[in-house]
Amino acid sequence: MDTSLVRRLLAELAGTAILCLFGIGAAVSVAAARAGGPGLLIIALAHGLALAIAIYAFGSVSGGHFNPTVTVALAARGRFSWREVPAYVVAQLAGGVLGAALVYATYGDTATAAGLGATTFGAGYVQALVAEAIGAFILVTAVFALAVAPDAPRGVAGIGIGLALATQIMVFGPLTGASVNLARTFGPDIVLFFAGKGAAWSQLFAYLAGPLVGGLAAAFLSDYLVTRRPAVEAGV
Repeated sequence: MDTSLVRRLLAELAGTAILCLFGIGAAVSVAAARAGGPGLLIIALAHGLALAIAIYAFGSVSGGHFNPTVTVALAARGRFSWREVPAYVVAQLAGGVLGAALVYATYGDTATAAGLGATTFGAGYVQALVAEAIGAFILVTAVFALAVAPDAPRGVAGIGIGLALATQIMVFGPLTGASVNLARTFGPDIVLFFAGKGAAWSQLFAYLAGPLVGGLAAAFLSDYLVTRRPAVEAGV
């Protein structure tokens, strides 16, 4: 494995860990404090700001994906090498686990009592799939508009993409937790499992399929409307 790829994978792991650490941590702190109405806003802003920080900190190294949905969407339009997708996804999943583990290490039993910020849904599977797909569509649209488009404004990608994530959490958070990121869902599930608290494994497919469908739809539409150019070969 070349040194450049190792640096990029470490950046993806670290950035995803930051996103999950503070996103999950906000969910745990809100639950622990028994917050009312403002709780969802706090969780949404924590996720959005953490993603912005991760993008500004590590985006120049790895591209700042921090989400398997974003990685696959970019690869599908020829803006990222399919050869590196598996490695990126593994790094992102590891970052999700690390972020969740750090929350557990910080809060201990309070974290598990609050469900470790795990994303689950009580509605039907179809409803959850639709919510996750729409949320991912908004996020990936922001990625293409603010980070991929040749005329994208400089310096605003981090905060703009972070706000897109926060916005969809405000809308879909009560339904599914608004993960739109397999790493964000997988991390708490793994830590809960090893903590002996169990995890909603039967729901995991919704957090995989929904975001992929929405992310791919956004990628293809954005290429047609926003970036206004066909996909290019990114290496195979």
